[in-house]
Amino acid sequence: MRSKTVKVKYHLPSKGAVAHVVIDAIGLKVYGEVEWKTRKYGKDKRHLWCKLHLTVDMFTHEVIATEVSLVSVGDNEILPTLLNPLRRKDTASQC
Repeated sequence: MRSKTVKVKYHLPSKGAVAHVVIDAIGLKVYGEVEWKTRKYGKDKRHLWCKLHLTVDMFTHEVIATEVSLVSVGDNEILPTLLNPLRRKDTASQC
């Protein structure tokens, strides 16, 4: 049985406070049943695309947050989710 979603949890050690971030999105073509049907039965007009949104620390190149969405979801809808990890407390400043 295949799962429609996969939850991946990862935790990277923090390298301190993040001063500058770069946020970008890229389109990803999802390969699967549609391509098989296209090869077998001819051209199909449906193609599944999704977006990979990334938040990256500009200086350390550490990936701060990732989110995958449908292509119809606007970047402004994903932005709060991408910025949530930046609200973490810097443990070095509390010592």
